[in-house]
Amino acid sequence: MTSVPKGSGSPPAMPPPVARALRQLGHDLSVARRTRRWTQQDLAQRMGTSVSTVRRMEDGNPGTALHTFLRALHVLGRLEDMVRIMALDQDALGLELMQQQLPQRVRSAGGKKAKARPSGAPAEDGQATPDDDELKGF
Repeated sequence: MTSVPKGSGSPPAMPPPVARALRQLGHDLSVARRTRRWTQQDLAQRMGTSVSTVRRMEDGNPGTALHTFLRALHVLGRLEDMVRIMALDQDALGLELMQQQLPQRVRSAGGKKAKARPSGAPAEDGQATPDDDELKGF
C-alpha cells in the first residue's frame, strides 16, 4: 500500500476490510431501521440529523462521522452492544499482552523484607496481634 504525502488533499486509501465493514454496518443499520418500519426520514428525525446523512451512513460512506453511527445505534437500542464489544475484557490479545508484561515479582517500597510470622503470634515488641484472618483495607 502506498502512502499519500501530507497536504496532498486526498485521504489515504481505505483498506478493503474496513470498506467492507463500513458497507456491512450501513446495510445492517438499514435493515434494523426497516425492521422497525421507520423511513430514513423517521431515523433522521430521531437522530437529529438530515436524511442525506442517514443515506450516506447506510451506504457505508467513509466520510460519515463515527458519532453519527453511534447515534443511530443509540436510537435503534443497540449502543450497549457496541460498548460491550469494545470492552477491555473482550480484548483477548490485549489481555494476553498485559499478562506477559506483569512483573515476575513485586518488591516492597522500602526494600526491606517483612518477616513472616504465624497468625496471632506475638510481634517483635512482645505484643500479641489480633487474628489476621480478616483482610484490612479491602
